Amino acid sequence: MSALIILVSCDEGRLYGEDVLISQEGGNARIIATVAGLETWSEQYTLAVAGFEDGNEFALISKNIEPTVTDGKCDVVLTGIPPEVSTVELCAIDRLRRRVATFASSAYVIENDTLMINITSVDLSMSKAIQKEIFNTTCIQCHGGSNHIAAGLNLIDGESFSNMITVPSVKVPDMNRVQPGNSASSVLYLILSESASSTWSYDHSVEIVRQEKLDLIRNWIDGGAIL
Repeated sequence: MSALIILVSCDEGRLYGEDVLISQEGGNARIIATVAGLETWSEQYTLAVAGFEDGNEFALISKNIEPTVTDGKCDVVLTGIPPEVSTVELCAIDRLRRRVATFASSAYVIENDTLMINITSVDLSMSKAIQKEIFNTTCIQCHGGSNHIAAGLNLIDGESFSNMITVPSVKVPDMNRVQPGNSASSVLYLILSESASSTWSYDHSVEIVRQEKLDLIRNWIDGGAIL
């Protein structure tokens, strides 16, 4: 075995200036990043460095990043990576260790050297995960992309949350698009999780079919819709 002197976040707590033993059984990866937004996540989730195999949304191995990272500096070593792992990711996972959002990733092949991933700065907030995983991939085609803004709701990055949080819905004027602390009174969640928009020109409930994505929106709203 060899030893590295590093700052590492782990499941058992943070270690500073300790000799961390890197096992030669399985591979190793190290992510160094300046991060923000860890404190916005609710207790249902964990920010982590994790290894995934192709076609599997559940992490085969992971190492937690604690929300109290000093000065935003994060240095995490993931050891004992099994050969099935094809990507190493800086991500959010739920209690089942299921991938919820990916903020950075790198292809992984076991080698003698540790895979190094350096990230200058990354926003790991819950709202950024929603923007990246849901609005950017699913919604902006109708809400902001190609100069088309359905119902006056612009969901492009930098505009989305100011257009939703405590803003009355055009379709349901007596309700807000997002009511912080109450997903059941938020039009955004209702139209994605139920058939509330089935009588509109488009039924939005067909868009988000993965339960972990719906849970992400619900938990964000119920947690106060923190940015």
